[in-house]
Amino acid sequence: MIPQPLSQSSRIEAIDVIRGFTLSGIMLVHMVEQYYAGPHPEKINAAGASVIDQIAVAFTSIFIMGKFYMIFSFLFGLSFFIQSSKRDSGFLLRFSWRLLILFAIGFIHHLHYRGDILTIYAILGMGLLLLSWLPDKALLIVALILVLDLPAFATRLVSAIAAGDGPVPSAFNIPDSERLAYFDTVKSGSYLDILEANLADFSTKMTFQVESGRIYITLGLFLLGVYAGRKQWFHNLGEKRPYFRRANRFALWSLMAAIVTALIVFGGANVMGIHVAESTQMLIGMLVYDLFNFALALFYVTAIVLLFLNERWKKRLMIFYPVGRMGLTTYLLQSLMGTLIFFSYGLGLLFDFGAAACFGLALVLFIVQIVFARTWFNYFQYGPVEWLWRSLTYFKIQSMKKKEATTSVTA
Repeated sequence: MIPQPLSQSSRIEAIDVIRGFTLSGIMLVHMVEQYYAGPHPEKINAAGASVIDQIAVAFTSIFIMGKFYMIFSFLFGLSFFIQSSKRDSGFLLRFSWRLLILFAIGFIHHLHYRGDILTIYAILGMGLLLLSWLPDKALLIVALILVLDLPAFATRLVSAIAAGDGPVPSAFNIPDSERLAYFDTVKSGSYLDILEANLADFSTKMTFQVESGRIYITLGLFLLGVYAGRKQWFHNLGEKRPYFRRANRFALWSLMAAIVTALIVFGGANVMGIHVAESTQMLIGMLVYDLFNFALALFYVTAIVLLFLNERWKKRLMIFYPVGRMGLTTYLLQSLMGTLIFFSYGLGLLFDFGAAACFGLALVLFIVQIVFARTWFNYFQYGPVEWLWRSLTYFKIQSMKKKEATTSVTA
């Protein structure tokens, strides 16, 4: 049975704080990538030549990239549960319409930034609607199968066996001529040229989602978020402290296991002179990478919750609360700022700066977003895009007037 709706308490604050923290990581990754979202031409040194640039790239790759989208996806599923716990006879139709609106918003976003995730969320949201009716045990099993990326692993295994010692054919191997053409378009093409190029790349993005396994992982995290809602993981957080501590330790052990496995398989094989086929390296490497990302994402979530339960740390973490409440607006504004800085229809500074400068700029711009969100909520109860999404969902202009108590259920 699905439990009764969660109480409106500091539980909502914790969720929005986690979302806000996640958005900071998402901005750092995208800014370091300079909102390019794809492989750059071979002649372009996208990271920069200095040591500090390499450190910025390494830090982002190890500690942020591939982890924060996982948390964002988990929160989408949790938010879905919060909404569905209030379901009425029109819930399914209304949520389906809500997903169509999200797809439209995401598609416009994709035309400007091909790394958009909202279209993926809207598509997978339909699967979430269908699978969210599963009983608890089945829901958890399906979620874990998807989160561990086992469907993609099975596909890679078949490909690795077929490839033998040779490389596995991959959609990731984009010819350098195509990379150069896209770079030239973004760097110096017209606004319409960029829209056209991103439109053509939509199918490539979907291929990447399937081949990388991200599409399975994202849906699995949606379902895990629903499961967390059912089990009230964020209800009465103080009472759940021991569970979050155990989950935090489990995450740390999982991280060490992933690192040790990688060292044994790759480092150990090299030391002992054992030849490991390229296809096998890719098979094992991507599995370990997925496990590492999930374990680190779990560590971040549990660590934030445990810190949030400390009053001193709660006050510090609440800096993320406003941007978390307007998660959709924050995400889209980040892309707006990033593309205006780097793309030709803005300042056109793509790859003119190193990764370290972009990392620092991301921190500054995120602080600006915090100030904006805090100021906005002094007067309004919804973020601007959240208000638009809600108004279109109900075919009615929603009041934005501030209320004493508000909650956030956006992804």
